Amino acid sequence: NDIKKFVFSILYSSGPWKALFFSVLIVLICLILGLVGFILYKYRFKLTGTTWLKVLKDVVFSNIEALRKYAVHFTIDRQHVYSNLRISQGGKSMKDAPGYKYTGEAFPYKLYAFGAQKYSSGRCYWEVGLVQKKVPKNYWLIGVVKEGSVASRDRSALTPSSGFWFLCSEGQNGFYTSTDQSVKLSLTPRPERLGVLLDYDDGQLSFYNVTERKHLLTISCRFSGSVVPLFNPGAGDQSPITILHCPKPEEPAAESSQPLLRSDAVRRRKCKRVRN
Repeated sequence: NDIKKFVFSILYSSGPWKALFFSVLIVLICLILGLVGFILYKYRFKLTGTTWLKVLKDVVFSNIEALRKYAVHFTIDRQHVYSNLRISQGGKSMKDAPGYKYTGEAFPYKLYAFGAQKYSSGRCYWEVGLVQKKVPKNYWLIGVVKEGSVASRDRSALTPSSGFWFLCSEGQNGFYTSTDQSVKLSLTPRPERLGVLLDYDDGQLSFYNVTERKHLLTISCRFSGSVVPLFNPGAGDQSPITILHCPKPEEPAAESSQPLLRSDAVRRRKCKRVRN
């Protein structure tokens, strides 16, 4: 009762006590709201273990020119290519071999190809083509893999804890990621030119629909050691996966508030290429 009388005396009085009461009340409300917002932001994307997946449901326009500042050029490692993969002479395009008999399995995980260059710090970006004669490719797997990780035919073994981070398209079955807890996605329209940004230092792998200038998703990761680009063209499509040339920005890219394009972007260096 005494507390109620004190509060009512402040509310219905004037002077410094009333101003002080409302000032403290406003500060407390702001602190509580800020704390709640921080907790929701930090934990709402958590799935399992140390892996998080952030999917933007709303359209997010990306500054592709800013991403291309981190463009790297690489070819396919011909020494570690599955026998039923056909690699172009320039090492930029891959497809299942004409003699490969597709058995109808959910996805031919064994058709792996790896980038010949490896990275251990900074940021690097590349783009791949997933369309031929205006027909989008249905089956593909694109991402990165820890150097030395063993490719497996078993989907359950292709997880971050095993050194695999990727986005996979399984035709009419939709898209899914390599996160420990299986997550299926609906990405429309189907990407025809896919951008991949590896942010090694911040532990993020992001995918972009370059044609639509959309950020598709970001997987938070814990990288260790060197990683290399990972590809799998699937089977049954007429079109290959093609590593594309990224044109250099014509002018300095402006700072952006979009994911992975923070104000410190101009000071961040490209991925450090590990030389053999």
